[in-house]
Amino acid sequence: MKEKIGILALGHGSRHPHNKDVVNGVAQLIAKKYSDVVVRIGFMNMNTPTMKEGLESFKDTGVSTIVAVPIFLAHGVHTMEDIPQILGISRDSRKTKIKLDGKDVDLVYSEPLGIDELVAELAFKRAQEALASN
Repeated sequence: MKEKIGILALGHGSRHPHNKDVVNGVAQLIAKKYSDVVVRIGFMNMNTPTMKEGLESFKDTGVSTIVAVPIFLAHGVHTMEDIPQILGISRDSRKTKIKLDGKDVDLVYSEPLGIDELVAELAFKRAQEALASN
């Protein structure tokens, strides 16, 4: 049996709609490109679903592992302390088990987006767009 993976895209949350729109949009793009992965979203504060509600939304999907991916550019207090605490993840091992549909499901915490060629390409693309709009 092939392992079924879930991705929980995590956002900070905001009173403004932009943060939720970005996290939701990134999650939709992942789901579109990787149709064999179950993708959900969750927010630390100010938006719903909460991170815990996001985890609960994997019920009845059959996932055996959920990877919590912070849609943050870099590490900070939220990615290093707040989110692991909310999810019950050890900062050292970066994983835990949760109960879902009466079964143990692995919950793994990924790094934020960080330094990556894709991020650099996107930054350059945004610079080009800014120049073209002037």
